[in-house]
Amino acid sequence: MNMVKAYEDEMVAPTITEPTTTTAPVTALAPIQGSATAAARLLEIAARNADQLLAEAQAEADQMRADARTEAEQVRAELQESRDQANDEIAKLRETEQAHRDRMREHLHEVLAKVEATSIV
Repeated sequence: MNMVKAYEDEMVAPTITEPTTTTAPVTALAPIQGSATAAARLLEIAARNADQLLAEAQAEADQMRADARTEAEQVRAELQESRDQANDEIAKLRETEQAHRDRMREHLHEVLAKVEATSIV
């Protein structure tokens, strides 16, 4: 909206005076020069606004990228922690399994020894 206002301010109709022999060319060029100046200012304002919008978009993109990296690092850390806990649990279960196997083997050897002792007699 600021661009339109600036353009309108620049496009105020020039006051046309009665041509005289010495001022006729200057008066005829005044509206053209005013239009050119207004167009140049409008282009300058548009370029400045485009640069500002581009800078804001770049800053927002950079912030989004940084947020995404931070979140990804948090997720990776949580997954690694979860993986470590699962691996610890697996190691404990394997130890328990081995302890049960050892006790079962002992028990079966004891039972087998009793059976062999009773059958020899």
